[in-house]
Amino acid sequence: MNVRRCEGAEDVWVVDARGRIDAGLTPQLDEQLKTLLAAGHSRLIVDFQRVSYISSSGLKILLIALRAARARSGDVRLCAMNDRVRDVFALSGFYKVFEIYPSEQQAAAAFTRGEAG
Repeated sequence: MNVRRCEGAEDVWVVDARGRIDAGLTPQLDEQLKTLLAAGHSRLIVDFQRVSYISSSGLKILLIALRAARARSGDVRLCAMNDRVRDVFALSGFYKVFEIYPSEQQAAAAFTRGEAG
């Protein structure tokens, strides 16, 4: 997983998630999100473009990060999900909890405009 500052959006950070977000990769995602939050970055985007699957443990990590970001007046927004990952969010009801965008650019633009997804 890669972490980077979002181009063109002030203090928006992107976690480029990859592979299957399950018991094997959930700790990496958790570490990246906690590190960003601990550094005072509360406007986060998780890019799912290269994610093939997410398990309940991955959903839990995202929910914990979302709560922590919102407690700091920030948010965790998600983008670029394939149909399989989107189905997991729909079946679990998490699509109602997270703001999900088709692209990183749209998620970042919503941060700069202060819009909901």
